[in-house]
Amino acid sequence: MTVGYKDLRHNPAYTRPQMSDEEFLRTMLDLDRPELAEVAAKLHEGNVPGARDAYLEIIASGNTGRYYFDVKDVPSLMAYAMNSYSQGEEAKQDIAEADRIAEGDIPLFKGKRVVFPKGAYDWNSWLYDSSQYQLHLTRFVYVKRLARAYALTGDEKYAKCFNGMMSHFIDDNPMPVDDTFRAEHSTWDPLSVGVRLFMLPEAFITFFSSPSFEPEVKLKLIKSFHEHGQYVRKYHATHGNHVCMQLRGLIQTALLLPELKDSAEWLDYGMREMPGYILQNVYPDGVQFEGSPNYHLVVMRDLYELVALFHKLGIAAGEYQEILENMFVVMMHLLAPDGQLVKFGDTDLQVASELRNVMSLGAYLYQRSDFKFLGHERLPFSLIWRVGPEAVEDYNQLKAVEPAETAACFPAGGYLTSRQGWKHTDMYMAMRAGVGVGGHAHSDALSLVLYAGGRELLADSGMGLFEWNKERKYAVSTRAHNTVVVDGQDQHVRSFHWNTPATAACRIWDFQTNNQYDYTFASHYGYTRYDDPVVHTRKVLFIKNSYWLIVDLFEAKEQHTYEQYFHLPPGGVAYDCRTREVSTQLGDANLLLVHPSAGQRMDQLSVEPGLIFKQGNYYDNPVVKRALTAAGRTVIETLAVPFGTARPKVKVERLPARRNGVELSAEEATALRIVMEDRVDEICLFHNSFNVEGYLDHTGNIIADALLPRKNEPEALEFAGATYRRDVIVLSNRTV
Repeated sequence: MTVGYKDLRHNPAYTRPQMSDEEFLRTMLDLDRPELAEVAAKLHEGNVPGARDAYLEIIASGNTGRYYFDVKDVPSLMAYAMNSYSQGEEAKQDIAEADRIAEGDIPLFKGKRVVFPKGAYDWNSWLYDSSQYQLHLTRFVYVKRLARAYALTGDEKYAKCFNGMMSHFIDDNPMPVDDTFRAEHSTWDPLSVGVRLFMLPEAFITFFSSPSFEPEVKLKLIKSFHEHGQYVRKYHATHGNHVCMQLRGLIQTALLLPELKDSAEWLDYGMREMPGYILQNVYPDGVQFEGSPNYHLVVMRDLYELVALFHKLGIAAGEYQEILENMFVVMMHLLAPDGQLVKFGDTDLQVASELRNVMSLGAYLYQRSDFKFLGHERLPFSLIWRVGPEAVEDYNQLKAVEPAETAACFPAGGYLTSRQGWKHTDMYMAMRAGVGVGGHAHSDALSLVLYAGGRELLADSGMGLFEWNKERKYAVSTRAHNTVVVDGQDQHVRSFHWNTPATAACRIWDFQTNNQYDYTFASHYGYTRYDDPVVHTRKVLFIKNSYWLIVDLFEAKEQHTYEQYFHLPPGGVAYDCRTREVSTQLGDANLLLVHPSAGQRMDQLSVEPGLIFKQGNYYDNPVVKRALTAAGRTVIETLAVPFGTARPKVKVERLPARRNGVELSAEEATALRIVMEDRVDEICLFHNSFNVEGYLDHTGNIIADALLPRKNEPEALEFAGATYRRDVIVLSNRTV
């Protein structure tokens, strides 16, 4: 039996109760501040309740900018919310959710909920099948629903709920005396502590003047903020997204409660240290380094919340400004046509309207019409609490304009995207070709996802729950992604679940975009750890706006087994073993996969079961697996063709390609004629334009950029009756 915080939280050897009001007011407030003179006088008289009320009155007066809005601003915010947003969908959802919370029915995440009748909260349960649910219970994301419903209705039941909830939580979860529970998933793990520091202030300020928010509980919560700040200051992380959330919480607490003696040091420390951690997290191209669009959004949220707060308080945002704008650009391209972030790494389904809220904030902060195209036409209700009613007219006058770019390459972060356009039904591809740092990255180098007809057609298996069980181990593995497994092993070897090495080294060699096609060319080096090193290269050619040609190449000397996986969405699938075609049966948006022969004797195509994770549940899905055993350089070609209800007829023929009169092998050039009902394309991809093995030196280290192999455009490449000097040839509308 494990003994942890849940069992020891009221043991004085491990935790300590809060200070008395008198001790806190006397020792933790900077009573030399002029505005605290009455507090000091009441304490001198021995009138502790009077001193408490004098301090609370200072907060209520709103003479110091503490937050995105002050206590004195709440009545006008409530009036504006009632008059301008009460009939909106977002406002109605907030009220409906707050009604459930007030009855003890609390949302966790991924659609799961927990019910505590009559306020009988149990903050330390093991909920469902993952500690993540308990952690979300005590991070209090949901209390903003109570605050916003109160602003919309003035109903005191929401303030009463918050008052009771905070009082119960603080009493039931005293602060640890040291770092005994630091590594445990408990209510006092340092990340949860940091998150509460920025989740609770909105409700704290909104309810501050409510008669249902009792003075005793107000001060209890202030004392808890102080305990949280001390804990984060001492035990914050030193790497990854955790430290960004924790320092953001510390900065916001220092600004919220400047009367605390510790606040000046916390603010100085947070403002000094946060930029370095942001630069640690975010590559120069704007990509957060964990190989997960979700955690890109997490760190980006820390930045946009701080930048919006700094704007309100007149604090210079400095270098955050440019970094944040770059992160918005990355997010813009990682939004798939269905309005979701692509699900690389630990990324799951999001609330699409909330992602649009984020882009709306970016549009307002940077006055960018392309960001607004992916946001809302009108300033969302949720942003009123960050930028104020004065921002509404400015935002609403900004014209939404479709982004000009339909393809993007982020070479440091390793994301490649390509799309037909910005409509819901347009074709879209995203590929991972970068290093993921930390446990939220999966073993997914060169994995891609495909969308068309308004849905995901080639799917990522998703994040899974974070318990280190067989399902999670599958979710992070190479075979759970749309890439290739070599000799049965993952691209990189994980150690412990979270303290894991970086994923496979990658290099994006080429990226081309024009009106006819988009072309990406990248390699990864995870399998160079083998005695006979293997370099996996993937080229993706998007023929606008018809299909994708995917070419996998492997540089090796000896024999290896290559298992190519393509994960289809849950649903029916048809497999024609004669033509080696596999197609989905999903209604009016489908995908056809065509597998031209590689000319190898050991080349098997099959459909096997897999797992896809969405919103807290695993679902069975069909997985197309192609297993090929070959020696030396090897190539595997796949055609991915989206269609509606009628499966298209596709014919693929090999064509000759010559260089200086010598015919090239299939391993030297992919030369195909692709015939469909509405078009004929002749395509040649020359495979010797880069020495991809030259990315590593003889010691296995990545060489300096200045020494990287340069592109070698082919001379006298003869194809389809003409001679070319380029490595990508696409001839459309040809005759058969």
